[in-house]
Amino acid sequence: MSREPVEPAAPLPPDRFEEILRRKAPDFAIDPGPAEFTALSVFLAELDRWRRKTNLTGALSTDELAEHALEALVGSELIANGERVIDIGSGAGFPGLPLAIGRADLFMTLLEPRGKRAAFLRHVVRTLGLKNASPLEARIEEVGGQTFAIATTRAVGGFSSWIGPARFLEAHGLLLAWTTDAEGVARELPGFELERSIPVPGSSRRRIAAFRKRS
Repeated sequence: MSREPVEPAAPLPPDRFEEILRRKAPDFAIDPGPAEFTALSVFLAELDRWRRKTNLTGALSTDELAEHALEALVGSELIANGERVIDIGSGAGFPGLPLAIGRADLFMTLLEPRGKRAAFLRHVVRTLGLKNASPLEARIEEVGGQTFAIATTRAVGGFSSWIGPARFLEAHGLLLAWTTDAEGVARELPGFELERSIPVPGSSRRRIAAFRKRS
């Protein structure tokens, strides 16, 4: 009889997460460099440590945490060089932190309105010394006059309740959504056009959908 894998009672150290990431990376058809593997491993180790004191991720296994990080990197191919990106509802850091780690050319704002999650994001950015990532404790409605070329979001539903005219995006800006229902999201975004949708390797349902803002 098969059994569910038993999760470790103590947080995993970075070297154990690096083992998991290196084992799983080929399944996602990506090959981060040594520095990126190291930084991702430190991020996941800190997440594993923090989530035991505050609910950052729910009941995800350590393998699933690594998969979330690698899945975030899959979306990198949809982002041009040097773009200003805002990650809406960063929470535990997906997809924004892996993207910032894997793409030093990006300028990433990690938007998170909840205090404990925002504190975690600030901690990881300091720990890793990320110069291209800036946590912002606010809601999207409070971003003000800032505009971005790209917005990313994962597990933030109810688009029609918060996106409005998407003034945070430049004209013809791109919204990237990690989702299992690209068509359903499209129906909530009348001001956008579904431009492209790429599958997440290893998943029959998950996709990264790119929506272009209409003029």
